[in-house]
Amino acid sequence: MPTPSPLAALVATLANVCHQAHQNHALLSKNEAATRAALIDPVLRALGWDTADVRMVEPERTVENKQSLDYVLKGPTGAIQSVVEAKKLGESLDKLGHVGALIGYAFSLKPVSFFITDGLNWHCYSPGHSHYEPTSTIELRSDNLLAAALQLLQLLDAAHSGHGLNPVPIVASAANTALASPSTKPQPRQPIKALASGQAKKYYPLSVDLTDPAKQLGKPQWLRLPDGTEHQLKNWKDILIQASELVLRSRPDLSLPLPDKAGKKTALIRWEQPTSGLSFTSVIYQGKPAFIYTNYSAASCLINALYLFQLLPKSKSDPEPGIAFGN
Repeated sequence: MPTPSPLAALVATLANVCHQAHQNHALLSKNEAATRAALIDPVLRALGWDTADVRMVEPERTVENKQSLDYVLKGPTGAIQSVVEAKKLGESLDKLGHVGALIGYAFSLKPVSFFITDGLNWHCYSPGHSHYEPTSTIELRSDNLLAAALQLLQLLDAAHSGHGLNPVPIVASAANTALASPSTKPQPRQPIKALASGQAKKYYPLSVDLTDPAKQLGKPQWLRLPDGTEHQLKNWKDILIQASELVLRSRPDLSLPLPDKAGKKTALIRWEQPTSGLSFTSVIYQGKPAFIYTNYSAASCLINALYLFQLLPKSKSDPEPGIAFGN
């Protein structure tokens, strides 16, 4: 018997949410707690968030001015991935003054994204987007449920923060047998799992020439990203992959291809699968496969990583990205 598809399970959950909203509209339109239980919690669980685990999904997080945020979604190390604010079914999600205050409260926690939802409509906000306009909207009653499920997976899947992933990186290479044919569907890479900070590490900024043999820094062992997470490295290529994945998670609005700032190839990240013999990694972006070119020297990896970090939303309190070395 074939294994059930996670995507199919999510589509079924969304269909049931629509049914519940129709059957219980009178109650849900007056009761936010009921909306959360019947419409929002099932979607979060289907996306891999255990709403019963307060370390993973913290309810009613109090922030400034005693404002509470309904759901704070955390990665395995406690880093905040997303914040979700719930409204009663049918309640307006775009009252400018109210939304502006909520955005300010939510992004004080430095999540990658912020959502406001009444269970059927989901509005996603990015910390780098101004004018209080959502970067993405999903309407379950009017959107195709398969498309809505793909968009939710792209924006809010718990795997983006490391839950449920094998910490060993799986890099898709055109030399692999499974990808020998251009028609073979690429498999998304499982990113290196973010690790909690241990003892203090000496991080060097990426802006200096870290590949100068005279410095004798050794092999790169740790990468500190602008979001404050630390990732263990195996090689220089991992720096580029981690930078790419952070940008793609943080910026769901990018247009591909992204240019290769090292001048080695036409594109660093693109929709088209590279030809046979090239080294690349596949990821899922905007609901479809995208490809990160990885056949670079150490210096070229750093040039492209610095370019990618410039695409991230900026905050004065963000740590400078850096690399720690070992012999």
